[in-house]
Amino acid sequence: MTTQNIAAAPPVSLEEYAALPKHPRYELVKGVLVELMAASEEHEHTGSLVNWRLSEHVFPNGLGRVYISNRGYVTGPDSPATSRMPDVSFMSNERLGRPDLFGKLHDGAPDLAVEILSDSNTPAEIARKITEYLNAGGRAVWVIDIDARAITVHTPNAPPVTLTDADTIDGADYLPGFSCPVSDLLPTSAD
Repeated sequence: MTTQNIAAAPPVSLEEYAALPKHPRYELVKGVLVELMAASEEHEHTGSLVNWRLSEHVFPNGLGRVYISNRGYVTGPDSPATSRMPDVSFMSNERLGRPDLFGKLHDGAPDLAVEILSDSNTPAEIARKITEYLNAGGRAVWVIDIDARAITVHTPNAPPVTLTDADTIDGADYLPGFSCPVSDLLPTSAD
């Protein structure tokens, strides 16, 4: 998703953030609302492919839930707060047992956060998101680069691993039993 900072006001609290309407969509970054701009068709299609492939593994195996775009995760300290909305996320049953904040936000990161790069994303912004997810208890972050036809897998205490569309991605210990060709998660010209 592309982003645009919109606030120069006092820090927004998690409670105020949770009370916002769904559209337009915002992330909360250190108390500042950041509007998520409309994504390209290719970006949305990639999110749908990832959601589909994860869902066809997660649901039949009773592993948890898969969310696309609108699920907020509190990834930063309470004051000023940070809440992110990955393009796709997976929450294991164990993490689903934690109470939601204000009925809308998960306290902590998902097991797997998937971020799909947009033209407006800067390397520094993506690096911050990866760090936030992993520091908030996330077990993995996939960063999808549609143009490079690659997925970079970030996990705690290990160097990132970049897979191309000739490789297979697996869920390691954070998504047990999942395995999929990277090419199945990326749009093709025939899609």
